Amino acid sequence: MKALVVGADKVRTIRAELEQTAHLGVTRTECWSGRQPGDVRRCIPADTRVVVVLCDRVNHNLLFSVRRQAEGRGVPVLYCRHSVVDVREKLARLVVADAERRAAAQGYVGRCA
Repeated sequence: MKALVVGADKVRTIRAELEQTAHLGVTRTECWSGRQPGDVRRCIPADTRVVVVLCDRVNHNLLFSVRRQAEGRGVPVLYCRHSVVDVREKLARLVVADAERRAAAQGYVGRCA
């Protein structure tokens, strides 16, 4: 699976953090700097599992485009500062929320109404 990082040139530490989160199954990370005007028209890759938007480096049009595409595909979007600590905290929340969602879905499937 792939992660998409939007809004950064140097993502080595963020890439390592995403790949350490085994629950997401991220093996590759793609990066869009957001500096090119054409970045607004780019499409999120089909095998993207999570999108990380570094808010302090992204223009509003790119942010809107990425959010709209991710919502359409059901891909979670993490809005972070350009900080590994912030990314780590948001990933932890995502993992907990995903585990709660799965537990609720499993509990709901077995019940009769």
